[in-house]
Amino acid sequence: ARGIAEREITVDRPEVALVGPHAAGRPAVGDVTGTRPNILLIITDDQERTSMRAMPQTLKLFKRQGVEFNNGYVTTPLCCPARATMYSGLYAHNHGIFTNDPSRQFGRTYLPENTFPARLQEAGYYTGQFGKYLNGWQPGDEGDAGFDVFRDDYNGYEHDRKRRSKADMLTARRGSRFVKEREDADDQPWMMTLSLRSPHTPLVADRKYGNAPVPRFRPPISFNETDLSDKPRYLREKRHDKTLGYMTRRFEKYQQTLLSADDAVAKVFRTLEAAGEDRDTLAIFVSDNGFLFGAHGVLGKIFPYREATNVPMYMRWPAELGMSGRLDTRLVANVDFAPTFYDVAGIDPGYEVDGRSLFDPGNDREWLLTEAVKWKALQDERGSLIETRTDDPRKPFVEYYDWDVDPGEMDGQPRLDGRAEKRRFAEMSATLDRVADCSGPACP
Repeated sequence: ARGIAEREITVDRPEVALVGPHAAGRPAVGDVTGTRPNILLIITDDQERTSMRAMPQTLKLFKRQGVEFNNGYVTTPLCCPARATMYSGLYAHNHGIFTNDPSRQFGRTYLPENTFPARLQEAGYYTGQFGKYLNGWQPGDEGDAGFDVFRDDYNGYEHDRKRRSKADMLTARRGSRFVKEREDADDQPWMMTLSLRSPHTPLVADRKYGNAPVPRFRPPISFNETDLSDKPRYLREKRHDKTLGYMTRRFEKYQQTLLSADDAVAKVFRTLEAAGEDRDTLAIFVSDNGFLFGAHGVLGKIFPYREATNVPMYMRWPAELGMSGRLDTRLVANVDFAPTFYDVAGIDPGYEVDGRSLFDPGNDREWLLTEAVKWKALQDERGSLIETRTDDPRKPFVEYYDWDVDPGEMDGQPRLDGRAEKRRFAEMSATLDRVADCSGPACP
């Protein structure tokens, strides 16, 4: 059944196929600047794309003065796996973290030494982590994880609603203090990750924003879809009976928490500007995963659909990218962040990464792999093929979507008309089988 139509947002900005120091024959970063940039990674928690409308200050900094990746994805749409991929540049099947349960993962497959904080620290960067790192990870677990300064208050905020509402501004103050303390260290670049708790549950906004007006909820095309016969059993079992009114109120609270996150981002950038570090800081803004607000009748993440995997993703570096907003339409992902940071810092990570630098002219992938415990998927700019595990490992539940004709992913088992469509399906199926366990250059 068809749901409520989604209204499209159009942005009048030039499209670019490649950004950064390698674009249009420009020389490499070191040849342009002579110094290594500071590196800033800002991560929000469970933020879906349309909610960026509640962050006008952040949009001004990144969308109007930087680069937006409208085809930016996370390879596993769940907090811990997504963050581990950001830090390592590896797919989940290589770093080993597929869930948010810390008891059986850390220090066994995920190796903190094989992450950009650790490698940048070894290369002379002064490194700081503020806010949530990985669920359950505490400073001191398995060493310092590559950070000279490590403040993770995740557990305290998770269970204290009053403190939770102030968490993002506290994280921003600590990040700003980190920048100020580095002002006199002109010869040493720094790297900082700023991990904000919004808009993750329990959706407690700062008191001053508790009744603030926010943009209106725009239901997805597949909102409360009733016919889920084309979807796997685990999704059908998660279907809820939440009304449009309920989702509207929940999304309002969700966005109100982002108003503080917006203030937090702005505060850090005011500090950067005052310290004279703004131009020479490469900053990426991203969410660890998206979120389904009623798409296919469910509420949550860790699903192989675009509401969960296609996230807000922006990059800013005035010294190299200028200050005019641009749109990069390439298919990119969080697995590309660590390789990007290694690239601009001019270092060899010492291990094989699965992603590619955003400044690499060869980073123009045709396919992207996404994966989770229950499913694996292959996508390009046109659509996706999803295989969900069943009781018979030889017979996965298969979904196939052509976004040109089915943008809401409402018919996962369409009739394949014509040779071209059948060839495309066969090619995607064979490619998914080939890359499901890929590593390094073999990864899409």
